[in-house]
Amino acid sequence: MRRIVGSIVLLMGVALVFYPQIEKKWVYDREQQLLIDSFEELGKTEYLQQLSTDAESRIHAKDVDRLKKSIVTNSTQDKKQEALEGARAILRIDRIELEMIVFDGAGAVNLSKGAGVIEPKKQFGIDNVGLAGHRALAKGKQFNRLDELAPNDVIEVTTRDGVFQYEITRKFVVPKTDVSVLNDTDTPLLTLVTCTPIGKSNPPDRLIVQAELKK
Repeated sequence: MRRIVGSIVLLMGVALVFYPQIEKKWVYDREQQLLIDSFEELGKTEYLQQLSTDAESRIHAKDVDRLKKSIVTNSTQDKKQEALEGARAILRIDRIELEMIVFDGAGAVNLSKGAGVIEPKKQFGIDNVGLAGHRALAKGKQFNRLDELAPNDVIEVTTRDGVFQYEITRKFVVPKTDVSVLNDTDTPLLTLVTCTPIGKSNPPDRLIVQAELKK
């Protein structure tokens, strides 16, 4: 009986230790999903506005009305646009069940909400676009599982202009002072950058996952 009680107490202790991390991940995942939904919804809004200004549109008025009903009111749109200020794309990696918003710039505010484009002037599908992301302790949060990726895994980037698919070619570690991984090449690249080792304060190195644009 004492062993059973002791085991229950031990399990309760473990639960109390890990609950804050689980709760934080749940909140982060929920916020991330709201941002992703808003990004996609605003894309529909922009598309509808384009149709509305096209006098030669072949879409019947009833179809336009139907689309309008599926889009939120202007006041709600304003709030979502504010939350999405600087949003550039949606990053998806099925291999590690990652889906997050990408913002222009890799400052603290943007990285608290998602991934950040290190050099905002660079274009997906043309340049070597570097994306920075935190590596939280909670499994599955932010760039936490980046080390599980391997060559031939696919990374998808959805922008307002289209969808870009990249295939991972290599994964390696460099000192945090080495920025040569962001240099442009003849092939359009996507370079994911995060701290390593995980959980260490002010880690000296960076884990790099590099992928080429699929033709």
